[in-house]
Amino acid sequence: MGKAKKRNFKTCINQGGAMGSLPSTITREEAVAFVIDKIKSNNLGAETKDIITLFGIKAEELSEAGASYEDLLALKSVLR
Repeated sequence: MGKAKKRNFKTCINQGGAMGSLPSTITREEAVAFVIDKIKSNNLGAETKDIITLFGIKAEELSEAGASYEDLLALKSVLR
């Protein structure tokens, strides 16, 4: 995680809200796994969308990690 992303991430964690339940540091691989877990539990809320936009996760990455085509369509507005 770069300095700016780490600062933004820590600010989100400290303020609570959508990302208050995450650890203080997270790798890109952990972020993708987190998003896949949320997709499989049908939780496409703000926390999931925040992680996708913060890390710039692409549809291809989620597809390779196990997301279905329908799941990717549901996240179409968030994915680039």
